[in-house]
Amino acid sequence: MHADLIMYWIRAAALLISPIAPHFAEHIWTGILKEPTSIQRASWPTPKEPVDPAIIEAGQYMRGTIKMMRDAELSLLKLINKSKGKKTATELPFDPKKEKAVRIYVSTSFPEWQDACVAIIQQVYDPATDKVDDAKVRDLLTQNGMIKDKRVMPFIQAFKVSFSRPSALICSVA
Repeated sequence: MHADLIMYWIRAAALLISPIAPHFAEHIWTGILKEPTSIQRASWPTPKEPVDPAIIEAGQYMRGTIKMMRDAELSLLKLINKSKGKKTATELPFDPKKEKAVRIYVSTSFPEWQDACVAIIQQVYDPATDKVDDAKVRDLLTQNGMIKDKRVMPFIQAFKVSFSRPSALICSVA
């Protein structure tokens, strides 16, 4: 971690806590940050640039992915604890005592079949009603021979959910 980032965070935290705990905030301001004037004369922190909604969405996606992995690990641990003595160590899916590592690859573009799905949704999207006509989507998928692909409908449903939010971003994991 960079020292300037830590000092920026301490400064912002002191400013934000000053209305609630002014004595503590003043101590941090003058004692740790060595500011020459009182915190009462300081202005609130302002962002240097607008927040990028894509970064927020990507962070939410990663938090969800991490939660899903942790939940899966907990489920496996519960399974292992239930089967103590019944299975040998080589039959277990993983050794909980060993270190674990995960590599997450994030694609910068959709695979070809997902691009086709996005194009179909764009064709049938009505901005006036902010709706996607599901019947037309099904017809176009049938015409393109994609209706039997088991990946298509879950992707379209997930895309429509993210599409309906104000700042939509779909991260495709390769």
